[in-house]
Amino acid sequence: MIPTHADVAVIGGGPVGLTAASLLGRLGINCVLFERNQTTAFHPKGHVVNTRTMEIFRMMGIAEGVDAEALPLERHAGIGFVTSLLGDEIGAIKTRSDPEWARIERTQSPVLKRSCPQDRLEPVIRNHAEGFESVSLNFGCNVTGIEQHDDGVTLSWEDSDGASGTTQAKYVIAADGTRSEARDAVGLGISGESMGQQIGIYFHADLWEYVKDRPYLLMWIYNARTSGVLISLDGRNRWTYNFGYAETETRHDFTEERCLEILHAVIGTDDIDIEIKNIMPWRMQARIVDSMSSGRVFFAGDAAHPLPPTGGQGVNTGVADVHNLAWKLDFVLRGFAPEGLLETYDTERRPVAKFNVEQSARNARAMEKKGLSGMLFNDSKFLSNIEGPAGAANRARLAEGIPEQRAHFDYPGQTFGFHYDSSLVTGDGTPEPPIEVETYTPTARPGHRAPHIPIRFEGRDISIIDLFDFDAFTLLAGPKGQAWKVALDGLDGKSLPKVNAYLVGHGLDVETDLEAWKDLYGVSDEGAVLIRPDGHVAWRSSRGGDADALIAALFRSIGRNSASEDEIATRKTVLNAAS
Repeated sequence: MIPTHADVAVIGGGPVGLTAASLLGRLGINCVLFERNQTTAFHPKGHVVNTRTMEIFRMMGIAEGVDAEALPLERHAGIGFVTSLLGDEIGAIKTRSDPEWARIERTQSPVLKRSCPQDRLEPVIRNHAEGFESVSLNFGCNVTGIEQHDDGVTLSWEDSDGASGTTQAKYVIAADGTRSEARDAVGLGISGESMGQQIGIYFHADLWEYVKDRPYLLMWIYNARTSGVLISLDGRNRWTYNFGYAETETRHDFTEERCLEILHAVIGTDDIDIEIKNIMPWRMQARIVDSMSSGRVFFAGDAAHPLPPTGGQGVNTGVADVHNLAWKLDFVLRGFAPEGLLETYDTERRPVAKFNVEQSARNARAMEKKGLSGMLFNDSKFLSNIEGPAGAANRARLAEGIPEQRAHFDYPGQTFGFHYDSSLVTGDGTPEPPIEVETYTPTARPGHRAPHIPIRFEGRDISIIDLFDFDAFTLLAGPKGQAWKVALDGLDGKSLPKVNAYLVGHGLDVETDLEAWKDLYGVSDEGAVLIRPDGHVAWRSSRGGDADALIAALFRSIGRNSASEDEIATRKTVLNAAS
């Protein structure tokens, strides 16, 4: 039975919608999800799961499941540029095959960026969401109408058997993709550009003999018959090939016979068995909604910001959307925070999404400028003379532009360096660092992701980010910061979210390299940081200070200006008793 009432309804059962349902289920929120398709994705579609998304999956408890379905790490060693798999290598961008690159990657997070195709990723998240009693997943059920009221939203729906009904929800998360009907239903505008039309071919073929010595996640192909990108899904048998085509052609021109010819040109021989599983036309877009919410309906993923795939930011930006939104919905539904807290979803997420859209478009244009487009249609005569000895000069010309494309494939600064600047964040006067896409400089400046450092906690070797509960705030204080913990003792646990407080130092709650932690977090022995449920720093005091400043920052971080008189009285009573 599809519930007739829910706290939150989710429209869309892709990776973003399923992650939203899982996060809400983890928080015990009654959630109903509608997905028009009968099953999770068949076509692999997107595949990049960046390190920040893997951290969120680690918090959810599914990182190991994603790892098991992902491309093996040893086959995820870089990006190749070739005329065909049997042809000439033009150049490469090394990532994990570079020992120094790999060392730096492991200092930034307890998890690693993975390539997990969407057809394998979605079942992992779905299975997790199904484990929560408060979550109802309804595949094969299409939302046919959305009507907002002062106190909720009415969703009309129809299932695959023709049955229909309505569900009342207090809030809605619309993650229903690029052609979002929910977006149209509420009249929300979207701006940006279309960057061309593409075909994605999902196929099976044993290509081991052609790739075993080149363990590249991506192979960019350039020859007279085709240019595009070959994506390794399992390192041997499963592949997708994406390429642009001219506006004078239509998707119907790409029959299975023609696609087989194209794939033979990608490989460089007709002497290979190929099984085409799916041919999917799609359009590359760089757009963003005018607002990421409309009344009680919140937009996430491609429904809010369809991105070019050049950079692999699509699913990751969407997962970060719902990670930002879910805890805010939780606090409002539990009465800890005013409804105004939800207004900060757009304030915080839209600038990040806008940057990712623009950077993805820049990546595509940078490739195109150097003749390396691939994803955009390229009818250049240049590619007609790129193979064999006669094409050596043209290959050398393309090779010159390859090093400049690193930001397209290697972007830790973009992954970790973004920050939130809203009324929820209490600034500390430190300057805002610029985002350097290729370089991540860890910082615990308010608004930023609290950086990773290995710790010893309750007899376990874990990351400091493992301390951050999704339903609570976390206070980390230096070894002489006991006063900050005491300040929290007087808070009313019935009207405020939980705050887990820890002292950092040898023999204390959290053991780590103390000097390294203080330097990383920008605090002294007396200092402290307050971290939100989503792992972003809400407040920081580099040294000891007024405990009331911490309390004020906590209230601010949930959208409340100050404590009520009852809360102040309760706090004073507890503190007086403690003294």
